Formats: sequence, C-alpha cells, structure tokens
Amino acid sequence: MPDVSVPVAKATKQVRLVTNQNTKIQVRTASIEILVGGPYGDHAYGHAALRVTTSEVDKVFDYGRYGKTWGVGGSEGEGILNIWNNSAPYIRGENALGRVTTGFTYETTEENANKVLAFYEQKIADKKIKSKTSAKTSVIIDEYYALGPNCTTLSVSGAKVIFPDIDRDRAKHQQGRGLGLMEKSLVRAKGWPDNIFMPADLQSMLQNSTSRKPKAIKTYGGAK
Repeated sequence: MPDVSVPVAKATKQVRLVTNQNTKIQVRTASIEILVGGPYGDHAYGHAALRVTTSEVDKVFDYGRYGKTWGVGGSEGEGILNIWNNSAPYIRGENALGRVTTGFTYETTEENANKVLAFYEQKIADKKIKSKTSAKTSVIIDEYYALGPNCTTLSVSGAKVIFPDIDRDRAKHQQGRGLGLMEKSLVRAKGWPDNIFMPADLQSMLQNSTSRKPKAIKTYGGAK
C-alpha cells in the first residue's frame, strides 16, 4: 500500500488520487527534522541540515562551503545557505553521493515551526542571491569556518530557536568524530569550541539525548 504525505491544508480540501490499489494518506504535521549525513568516499566529515515542515511548506536549510574557499585545507569559505523548496530533491542529492542520512524528527506547533522559518529568513535578509532554480535558492550569508559557523552549528542554532535544550548534552559528545589526528591537534591548539561542530558528534548527541528525545528517527539512502 503506497503512502502519500500531504500537508494539513491539502488534506482538508478534496484530495484526488488516481491509483489501482489502496492508498494511505498521511497528514503532515508541523515538525523540524535534523538531517545528519554520514561520510562517503574520501569525504569523512559528514554534513548536517535542518528540515522544517508546516501545513504549507516542506523546506530544507542546507549550509556549507558551496562557493569560494580559502584557509588551511579549505577550512574557510563563502557561507552559502541552500534553501530547498522541498525535501525530496535534497534527499535525492545526498543519496546520489552514496551518503547515509539520518533524520531526527521533533514534532512542534505551527507557530514554533514558523519561528524557525523566520530565523532563516533573517539570515538571508538583504543578502546576495548566488543562484536560484525551481528546486532551491542559494544565498551567501556570511563566511564559513570549519569550527563554526558551519553546517552543524547553523542547523543546531535553527533547532534551538524552539528547543533551547536540544544540545544540553553537547560536552559529552564533543569528540571531533570524522577529524584526522592532525586536525584534532589543530583544534586542541586553538581550543575546542563550546558548541557541537562535527556532524557525527551531533548524531551521537541526538541519538543519546537525555534532554529531548526525537519523535522518530529515519534513515535515508545507503552506501554505493
């Protein structure tokens, strides 16, 4: 039996489905989903993004070094925020890399989900649009740095708008998973930041949280 996910607004109207078998309609409620991508190929660091769903939208906010880079090993660069108009193409792109993405879903109210959307709207206000397609808009919002702001720190900041305790256990999981020995030495020399900055550390924290348990954990994709 196929599943069809629709927002509340659509579910309250007439929904027409053409199918030759029974179809289960899942009404999508407001939530945030922290998407943690694992390593793939020679890319050991992983990735993180934040998905926000409401009765009207399903967006993914995906931040990274998607433009010019500089610094030691390209540790710095243009901080570009990709705003995906739908989560499906974002997930397809991650799957195409052979990356396994783990989604941690936290249900919330429409009001709270809109607060998270507003947080990202503030990030892009008056900022330069790098590119725009039917799938996503890419905006240069600041300078990216490996220890933050990066994909993990911005995703957590978005979640903390409504769940300020979501990273309460961060100190227990701040191990620099995915970093090499030399990279860890450089971090120690500079001083470990207070915030979670590595995707694998974030995943460990969310999986073992003592402060806020996710409503659901879902795995997307698999290794090639």
